[in-house]
Amino acid sequence: MTKRLLVGIDVGTTSTKAVLFDQDGTLLAEAAQEYPTAYPHSGWAEQDPEDWWRATCATLTQIFADPRWDAAGVAAIGISCQAPSMAPVDQQGRPLAPALIWMDRRTEAQCDWLRDHVGEALISGINGGRVDPYYMAPKILWFKEQMADRYRATHQMLQANGYVVHKLCGAFTMDRSHGPITLLFDSRRGEWSEALLDHAQVEREKLPPLFDCATIVGEVTAAAATATGLAAGTPVIAGMTDGTAAGIEAGLVRTGDAVEMTGQSTVLLICNDAPYLGRDLIALGHAIPGKHLVVGALVASGGALRWFRDQLAKRELDRAAAEQVDPFDLLGTEAQQSPPGANRLLFLPYMYGERSPIWDSDARGVFFGLSLASQRRDMIRAIMEGAAYGLRHNIEVAAAGGFAVNSLACVGGGARSALWNQIKADVLQRPIRLPKAATGAPFGDAVVAAAAVGLYPSIETAVVTMVQPGAEFQPHPALATRYDALYQVYLGLYPAVRDSFKALAAVPE
Repeated sequence: MTKRLLVGIDVGTTSTKAVLFDQDGTLLAEAAQEYPTAYPHSGWAEQDPEDWWRATCATLTQIFADPRWDAAGVAAIGISCQAPSMAPVDQQGRPLAPALIWMDRRTEAQCDWLRDHVGEALISGINGGRVDPYYMAPKILWFKEQMADRYRATHQMLQANGYVVHKLCGAFTMDRSHGPITLLFDSRRGEWSEALLDHAQVEREKLPPLFDCATIVGEVTAAAATATGLAAGTPVIAGMTDGTAAGIEAGLVRTGDAVEMTGQSTVLLICNDAPYLGRDLIALGHAIPGKHLVVGALVASGGALRWFRDQLAKRELDRAAAEQVDPFDLLGTEAQQSPPGANRLLFLPYMYGERSPIWDSDARGVFFGLSLASQRRDMIRAIMEGAAYGLRHNIEVAAAGGFAVNSLACVGGGARSALWNQIKADVLQRPIRLPKAATGAPFGDAVVAAAAVGLYPSIETAVVTMVQPGAEFQPHPALATRYDALYQVYLGLYPAVRDSFKALAAVPE
């Protein structure tokens, strides 16, 4: 049987999504399943790794329950994920504690220790990036200090996709795209840094072996086949971060090409020929060996809209359930009734601390400019515009660091909103393009998987063949002056309330 089907799986922050493609990149079937995030204390964010696996099984079972799709025809499986996570497991791959996901901000004390005992200059010079709770190293140190018995029992610290890879094929792995977001990686060599591991006092044997994203690391076991509906023996590749997969989905193969991915967060990725070794932005690995990604990332831009949906849009949730439509589409329709600039209502999208470019765990969301004339539609539009202002801020910081954006694509769940795409084009005053198959990170997984099993001679060739251009959103020049003025107000808000954020964080729970 000729195997020309491809499965892409993305283990996201709010849900896992599985998608089936053919060799040309045509979407055949998709399924998604949400799961919870626990916030047991202020700044904490945990998930149960078994939720990732249960969602993977449920989505794959749903796809292959359709008699049109024969799992025996799947050539390979690629898996991407939210990043970084820290999921400690024993020798059998069983979770020893909840996974600390990228949103978790509990490790400020460990970050102080890293700055004092390792040094930010050494870390950024070898790994790239700054010391911050976002990264994996301080999470490992917290686990080592606070759960010493479980740390000693840990066989490997896995990423979210590494956990699912292990469940599928039994291998313990980590792909190289995750390397720079551990703070324990030599980004020039593409290997664990013995110097950083030694200074940080992290045992090398507790970290998985590293593989290029397109490496076949195992085959689906009989047990995993029964659980998922996949065929035993199907090749599984090492996979990649969701940002790396988004870059592939958008065709990022040339220096200066960029993509923004809006899901739970808004992430800007710029393709570069050398690793990023600065501190203002984030270094990330590319799926193509020899290429690298420079990243600017917010925490909760899409998450803020989801918060609004869950807390303030019961009417839309009920209507969406009755009509079987997406409640976000209903919110977008309402936001369209608010004019550009949301009637001078601004939103700081710092709903759970913030990453680049402000790097502040204490930052929180703010509506600025509320009046008795403000309407709900203005609040929804302000959330969308706040994400666009945050994206512009990261683009400007990247340009100041020598990483200019030549072209910009949009992918991820946010790219499904024509209004949001247009807002980004107008705030940035640059065209926004979408790939034709705007299915999110799973498409990037499928492209890399296709190259891994030889359906294409290289990832670059697979990108050229499978990634086709889609819609393009042009900026409205008449809105430039309005959005420029509002953006300057946006930039001034954080410095004005930074000390108040810190004072608020110091108030006892």
